Amino acid sequence: MMRNAIATDNANGTNISAARESVAQALRRLGADPWHNVLLRWNTKAALLSALVRGGVFLLATLRSHHGGRNGAVLAEAFFGAACAGFFGTVTQAVRFATPQWQAEAVVAVAIPLVFQTGDYFFHAALGQTGLRAGMVSSALFTALSAAFNLYIMRRGTLLAGGEGQSFAQDLVSLPRLAFGFVVSGGKQAARMIGFPSRTRSNCAAKESQPGGVG
Repeated sequence: MMRNAIATDNANGTNISAARESVAQALRRLGADPWHNVLLRWNTKAALLSALVRGGVFLLATLRSHHGGRNGAVLAEAFFGAACAGFFGTVTQAVRFATPQWQAEAVVAVAIPLVFQTGDYFFHAALGQTGLRAGMVSSALFTALSAAFNLYIMRRGTLLAGGEGQSFAQDLVSLPRLAFGFVVSGGKQAARMIGFPSRTRSNCAAKESQPGGVG
């Protein structure tokens, strides 16, 4: 499901013939000069979007908890999420066309959510904000989904920082269309994964029913 959902798409006008570097080379490039390549290229767009969405998701998930520190936890989640999203957005932008593709996807969809959720847990624990299990679970699910979505849209020229990107307003206008494409692409892949075995069994049954078939 991940592979099709975040694959590059010529129909959307994405330049997939850009210079390809390996995932290791992309990460080494970031680490060689973190001040210029990471901190100064901190993805403000990803940070703003994360603060808006993540804070809302966390608030909705904790509404029924009646936890005394809920408001503080929501603000903390939005702040921490924005700070990390800006950094992770920079990494995602750097590796979006790196090869092999599965390694780039693993960095974005596995390593980044794992690092974020670990830091998120200890961040809330340090603030004494415990008993927010529902919010943490929803945050983990949102992190994994948003990481895949960010890679998908960055490969299509959206939410990019620096000279590669367009305005944040233009990005926001593009988001509904890209979100629809992301869901449809993932749904098609899931349907193929589910439908393939049944089609195979149907084909086998049809062959067995024919004269001279198996059996």
